[in-house]
Amino acid sequence: MQNRLSVAPAYLSSVEYDLIMSGFFKFDGPVFRIGNIAADIMLLGVLWFVFSVPLFTVGAATTALFYVTTRRISDREGSLVKEFITSFKSNFKRATLIWLLWVLIAGIALVNIFILWYFTFPQVMIYILLPIFIVLMAELFMISVYLYPLNARFKFGFRQTIKYAVFMSARHFFSTLACVILCVAVWYLGIFVFPPMVLVAMGLYGFISSFFIMRVFKKYIPKIDDDG
Repeated sequence: MQNRLSVAPAYLSSVEYDLIMSGFFKFDGPVFRIGNIAADIMLLGVLWFVFSVPLFTVGAATTALFYVTTRRISDREGSLVKEFITSFKSNFKRATLIWLLWVLIAGIALVNIFILWYFTFPQVMIYILLPIFIVLMAELFMISVYLYPLNARFKFGFRQTIKYAVFMSARHFFSTLACVILCVAVWYLGIFVFPPMVLVAMGLYGFISSFFIMRVFKKYIPKIDDDG
């Protein structure tokens, strides 16, 4: 076996040489792993954006996104596009029902908040009803953190998925809050700071939030990664 060179070639600095020889730039090294994750985030973001264009498909697209991201962080890698499309198709019906129900409830809450805020009502009514609808909206966002990952990784029924999402959002409040803040921050950056980021916003949110979500899931199903 050829001995390792003890002196760096003239065209490399000693730091560059040490990094290369230590495996830093190997295909399984940190540089390429980070590059692969960045590429996955961008591709997933674009796939989610394209598959969500009809709007009523947002639920199925989000489920597919979390199917991929929750598997990726557990080193369950396959064809990203194939996994996304397969999950999109297989979970389409239930994910769409969940999404439409969420939109309906959120729409009712938002309309009531708008009416109470901009129209004249007795102060007592405003003080009672406005906080109720604001809390309802906050709860909807918290529940949505788990709705689609649950739908992606488990074959629960419609009611069970909602029930478990409600339970987890309350039981693991700080993880839920972190995911909500992350989602708001990513979309704020994409809409108001760097518009091109909108294309990859969900990919970025999906990857980062999946670390929190999988940590929650593993508290109840430690062998979730053995689901094939």
